[in-house]
Amino acid sequence: MKFLALLLVLAVTGCATNQSQVDPKILNEFSSRGVSALTVDKVREGLPLSVSQVAEAAGKGVPGPGLVSYMQSTRKAYNLSNTDISTLRAAGTPAPVISYMQRSYNFYGKGPHAVPQNHPYYTDDRYNLEAPFAYAPPEVDTFFNSGYEESLYSPFSSE
Repeated sequence: MKFLALLLVLAVTGCATNQSQVDPKILNEFSSRGVSALTVDKVREGLPLSVSQVAEAAGKGVPGPGLVSYMQSTRKAYNLSNTDISTLRAAGTPAPVISYMQRSYNFYGKGPHAVPQNHPYYTDDRYNLEAPFAYAPPEVDTFFNSGYEESLYSPFSSE
């Protein structure tokens, strides 16, 4: 009987915490590379990153697959200007990350996967905002090959 009571208490306390669960590997990629505390806190809380925060993370060496996986989990539609693209390139952001950000506007901004981008989750910098969609933690993408997209346009590719 005591075992059932303990199990019930653990189940209730486990359900009481409503924090998003970001993959520890992705969180570690941000925190171990000297990314600002504000950006790491946003990642910890599962909030979307701004263009300048993506550029900062890329400049600090956060790998492209981790950035893309995290940005996919937030479902933010990035509408990049030419200035944004040049800022990202100057920070050393990998081309597949910039490509994902450009495609995200058409994917999450309109169509069947659209999420209301005017929701406070996207527009307010305060923490503990609930996402306007069912949160799914980002998974580390082991299939990602950052050189593949660039090889498609290379005059030296073998195919």
